[in-house]
Amino acid sequence: MEITRIRSGHGNPAAIEALIPELLAFDTVINRASGLGEDFDPIPEELRHSLTSRSEYRATLTWIGRNHGDIVARGTADLRLTSNTDTAELWCAVRPDLRRRGLGAALLEQMESDLAADGRTALSTYCEIPESVRTADLRGAHLAAETGAGTLPVALPEVSFLSARGYGLAQIERCSVAPTATAAELDLEGSDEYVIETWLGPVPENRLDHVALLRRRMSTDVPGAEKYGGEESWDAERVRSSDAEKIAKGETMATALALLGDEPAGYTQVGFSAEQPEIGWQYGTLVIIDHRGHRLGARLKIANHRSLAEYSAVERVYTWNAVENSWMLAINDQAGFATWAWVGMWTKNLH
Repeated sequence: MEITRIRSGHGNPAAIEALIPELLAFDTVINRASGLGEDFDPIPEELRHSLTSRSEYRATLTWIGRNHGDIVARGTADLRLTSNTDTAELWCAVRPDLRRRGLGAALLEQMESDLAADGRTALSTYCEIPESVRTADLRGAHLAAETGAGTLPVALPEVSFLSARGYGLAQIERCSVAPTATAAELDLEGSDEYVIETWLGPVPENRLDHVALLRRRMSTDVPGAEKYGGEESWDAERVRSSDAEKIAKGETMATALALLGDEPAGYTQVGFSAEQPEIGWQYGTLVIIDHRGHRLGARLKIANHRSLAEYSAVERVYTWNAVENSWMLAINDQAGFATWAWVGMWTKNLH
């Protein structure tokens, strides 16, 4: 297998454009084989952006494995450039009909070697298991997450592959989905002094600092955050840059922000693309510790779903939460979310 590597924004534009249809076809095959459903099929503009964009905050590395000219394996690594510069978030896959032939191991070995040479030694990755697949093997041997919450069947190929290559199952997340209309119809209005603002699109100028603070806290306050690096640096300029990237790849963000006076108390965001306008993807949700106990998490999500129902074509939203994050899972249950899949979060230190 011949392996090549591309750094985002550094490839030949014509060659990248010619490569995109191949990668879309490969990623679609991988997703369909996973059983997650068509909603998880690759989005062309997001793929193009991952190959062509340049940012002072993040970069993406892409590895492509070919046999006789055909793509047989692919991997990516998301890199932070201004903080946690020893970390990398990985993903890799092999064409389903060519698995168990050493291609995945060869690709991952090359990825790890390249990343270690760049000082990226704290690695994380994930595997997504549909609910139907996990529940089909309830009696077999299971591997428990390091958090002590949740297990995955050891017989699953993804689990055995990562375990054999030195990755530890750090955490398990539940992926859930809900119709937008379900949460929008719920009523959890509070009688306190908190105000919730909603908007679609870039963060307004007068809220940039509020969102920057919440994004910074998001990197440390959620369960298990310490396993994936330290605090990220966020300021108003980085929020603007993040919004510009979303626009560049055809994605719109729906935001709900909770305020107590002018103090930010929490937020939630859902993104949706022009190419899949009916599907929403949950981004961060956070209520600052000092403001918990007022059902703000549920109120934020419901307010955002109401905004989506009124001003967008989004019909359903997918969200991810750590299994040990029982209070947020309870909020999602209140908002009408049902389990769709389970996600194993894995870590490895190359030292």
